[in-house]
Amino acid sequence: MHNNKQWSIMVVITAVALTGWLIAGCGGGGGGAAPANTGSVTGSTVDIASQIGIGGLTVTVGGQQDVTDGNGNFAVTGVLPGTWDVVVTPTSLWEQVGDASDVPVVAGQTTPVGVILVRDPNTGPPPPPVTP
Repeated sequence: MHNNKQWSIMVVITAVALTGWLIAGCGGGGGGAAPANTGSVTGSTVDIASQIGIGGLTVTVGGQQDVTDGNGNFAVTGVLPGTWDVVVTPTSLWEQVGDASDVPVVAGQTTPVGVILVRDPNTGPPPPPVTP
């Protein structure tokens, strides 16, 4: 028969082992890299007039989102494989000018889209003409 001290140690060891097993089975505690069955899209948003990166814009790819950092950079992770449009959500100050459609996303890979131009719809220059 086990004494109380041995019994307590066995309960703690079992609880720690079960907790580790549960966390590993759930894919971890969240955060970190995107699952291997998804891909990522990276790029930046730049003001067409000043050529300065614009932060705080929401970028959506395949239902996943990221908000651009202070330099306009974004990394949308967890995107399912396929062909997607990269959409910069318009605000009262900024709208997307550049086209970033039909971007291929491959599982386990990062697709760079480069620069997506944005402009101030109230004071910015008109968008460039569309060429067929």
